Amino acid sequence: MSGSCCEVTDRAFTESEARAEARNYRRNGPPRQTSEILAFIQSLGLQNASLLDIGGGVGIIHHELLEDVANAATHVDASSAYLREARAESARRGHADRVTFVHGDFTDVAVDLAPADIVTLDRVVCCYPEHRKLLDAAARRSRRVLVMSYPRERWYVRLALGLLNAFQSLRRDPFRAFLHPTQEIDRVLGDNGMRRVFQRRFLVWEVAAYERAVP
Repeated sequence: MSGSCCEVTDRAFTESEARAEARNYRRNGPPRQTSEILAFIQSLGLQNASLLDIGGGVGIIHHELLEDVANAATHVDASSAYLREARAESARRGHADRVTFVHGDFTDVAVDLAPADIVTLDRVVCCYPEHRKLLDAAARRSRRVLVMSYPRERWYVRLALGLLNAFQSLRRDPFRAFLHPTQEIDRVLGDNGMRRVFQRRFLVWEVAAYERAVP
C-alpha cells in the first residue's frame, strides 16, 4: 500500500462507516465472530486482566470485557474515525479512564506498548500485507492469550476479496484485503511460543485462540 497506514486506513474506514458500526453495536450487540472471541475470553475465568485490542474499531471488545474480565485496556487503531467513536462510547459507558487510545499502525507503535494478559485482533490480519510482522509484534505483547478472527480459506471468500480489491483499484483507493493461510498464522505464532487451543468456523470468518506455552 502506498502512503502511510493511517492515511490509507482513514480513506478506507470513514466517519459514516464508523458511526454506522457504532449504532449497530448499540442496537444489536457484537457481531457473531466478535461474540465468539468474547465468549472464549470470558470462559478463561480471568479477573482484573489487562487487554490490548489491536485494530479495535469502535471498541466493542474492550467495552464488553471491561464489564467483567479486564480492569484496563489499550486500544490501537489506524483509523481516526473509529477511534473517535470508541472514545465516545467509552465515555458514555463510564470507563474512558480505564482505556488508553493509540492512533497508529500497531506494527509502528508496538515497541512502546506494555505487554497485556489478553491480546485481540478481530478482523485485523486481513488488512495487513505483511502479516508476519503484525503477528510477531502481537505475540510478543501477549503474556497469556491471543484471540483473533480472520477470513476462512474458502473459494468463495477468496473470490469476494478479489472482487473487493478490484473495486478498490477502480476507486483508486490503495487499501487492499488479504487472505493469509491458517497454517502460516499457526507457524508464526508457534515460533513466538504460542499454541492454538481453540478454533471456530463461520461462513466467512474463523476464530482462533492461542495460549502462551508453559516452558
